[in-house]
Amino acid sequence: MDIPPPAQHILHALLDRFEQPGRQQVARVRLNERDHPAYYLADDAAPRRDTNAALEHLARTGVLALRWRPWEEGNWLAAVDLRPEGAATLHRLLDRAPRAAQEDALRALLDAQAALPGWHAAFLAWASAQIDARRAAPPLDRADLAASTDLLRALAGLAALEAPTLERALSVRLFGDSKRLASLRGGLLRVLRRHIPDAAIYGDDDDALLRAHQLDRAPEYVPLAGSLNLSLPTSDPPLTLAPFLPSVALPAPLLRTARVTRVQARAVITVENLTSFSELCAARPSDVLAIYTGGFASPTVIGLLRAIKAAAPDIPLWHWGDLDAGGLRILAHLRAKLGDVAALAMNPETFEAYVAAAQPLTAGDRESLRELCAHPALHDCAGLIAGLLEAGMKLEQEAVPAAAALAMRDSRP
Repeated sequence: MDIPPPAQHILHALLDRFEQPGRQQVARVRLNERDHPAYYLADDAAPRRDTNAALEHLARTGVLALRWRPWEEGNWLAAVDLRPEGAATLHRLLDRAPRAAQEDALRALLDAQAALPGWHAAFLAWASAQIDARRAAPPLDRADLAASTDLLRALAGLAALEAPTLERALSVRLFGDSKRLASLRGGLLRVLRRHIPDAAIYGDDDDALLRAHQLDRAPEYVPLAGSLNLSLPTSDPPLTLAPFLPSVALPAPLLRTARVTRVQARAVITVENLTSFSELCAARPSDVLAIYTGGFASPTVIGLLRAIKAAAPDIPLWHWGDLDAGGLRILAHLRAKLGDVAALAMNPETFEAYVAAAQPLTAGDRESLRELCAHPALHDCAGLIAGLLEAGMKLEQEAVPAAAALAMRDSRP
């Protein structure tokens, strides 16, 4: 039997409702323009006529019960009911396995997974519990076992990463297709956001969340400037960065194998945005080591900062970023990874001084700032957050001259 697409959509919806756990009402689909636009086309009645014909045939064979609009019988449907005895026929016509069989197949797929410690194991346990309770386990799809298989393979591949890896390289490794992983990106992010305790700190920065778990879209280079010596496995003598003016960008793989041998700077300043980093490098005194984070600091940057702290335990760390929810999240992330990181030019005084360049807060900005009020790593930023909310404005760090930011450093050695 040839079933036109609009009719297939209705029949699938009927089966979805029929197979809902604990269903007590008749499985019924009410037609409307939002959910069934092809049926309501103003300039083409053919889809509606073809749909009516297919559904009328199924009604004559006892599979469906049709409900027409008053005085529009045979012309405009109002609703379609599925007779319980007709469910098996629809499964066969739509080449669709019953829900119980789909759930059994997905559960078997989950049982075959080797759980890796942390978020991966937590997700697998949660998904199994959902299926046992006959509930959905998004982003897994019981009706599309092939897609669920690929997603589970991608999740396991991500959980197993021990070093930064390019998305396309991992995709080829897992699927033999450099683009397949990109199509699964939404599912990966949904799992990470649900099952990683600190996922909320990344806000809506998808790239930062994946980078924190070693997955990059492009090779990472870390711009930095200042007096820092690095010992490299393949280089002798050590690499001295001081002569590189105004700055130099080093590849992440090199930094991950390097050992910090000498820190002559008296302060380290991490910078959120590239324009401000460039301006800081131009105005930077010789006692400052500047490192660009590009938003949330990557695992490579965090590793470098930890190595610097190990080589120079008393060196103060500062962070300069946007005066908004995103900038505060980045600061909180640095503090969570590194401990004591002071905020540079991220205070009420800076906001008031440059408020003429501020931009209005969105509803999402306000909600995020209110959430951050209670963040334990941002207790010293309460005044700034209150000022932003009261003014209804936010400030990008590019509005603050680098020289002004440098002047705000405290007197710690």
